[in-house]
Amino acid sequence: MNQFNLKISKNILVYIKIYSVMLVTLLVSIHTKAQQDSTNIKHEKELKNVVKLNITSWILYSNGVQLAYERLLSKHTSITLYGGYITFPMPTVISNSSLNFDKDRTKSGFTIGSEFRFYLSKENKYDLPHGVYLAPFVSFYHFDNQRSGRDTANQDNLTLNTSFNFLNIGGELGYQFVIKRRFTIDCVLFGPAVSSYYFSLKLDGSTSGNTNEKIQEILDALKQKYPLLKDLSNGEKLSTSGISNFWSLGFRYVIQIGYRF
Repeated sequence: MNQFNLKISKNILVYIKIYSVMLVTLLVSIHTKAQQDSTNIKHEKELKNVVKLNITSWILYSNGVQLAYERLLSKHTSITLYGGYITFPMPTVISNSSLNFDKDRTKSGFTIGSEFRFYLSKENKYDLPHGVYLAPFVSFYHFDNQRSGRDTANQDNLTLNTSFNFLNIGGELGYQFVIKRRFTIDCVLFGPAVSSYYFSLKLDGSTSGNTNEKIQEILDALKQKYPLLKDLSNGEKLSTSGISNFWSLGFRYVIQIGYRF
């Protein structure tokens, strides 16, 4: 009987040892897995910021450099701030006019704006900021320019000072691609807006005709060079002080490349 009890005790000790080894192995495995998961989470940390370079501004404006910063706020929303230096390319030869202008004496300009994005979860199978989005936006553009020129009818020297303001309030539809997790291509595909256009032109010097008429010729030349202005202005004329101010429909379209961090 004592031998039987002793045998049972030995078996229990064996089972306890086996169980202890299994338990230690399991605990080590769990601890190792937790460390691996922690390392992976740290390595794959969420990238909530995107810095972008606007490619479109190089095409539309002279010497345009515009940057944007997007910050992810939640699983479906983000906010973007953008701005930069841009100048408006003025025409040198005024069609159907005796006015002719040289290169710019001085020129400056800037743009600022913001948008609040809603990434459509039902349309997107990827995490932010990859996918389709809708966004209300507001943007403002300001341009100053001074050019020297002459009236070829009497060869008198002229100076043209211009100041333009564009204010846009609207909404946009876009899609942003994420490449290798760090790089983005952001495309605003459709961005209708209600826009305010302000043009101020001042011509100093003697001309062969009425100064206001000459200024109107310059504005008409701008509309010829940029047909969209002609379509939007609906034939608006300058006031006697050389100012044209009107509201119309506008739109926004942008292509940007970005880096996430």
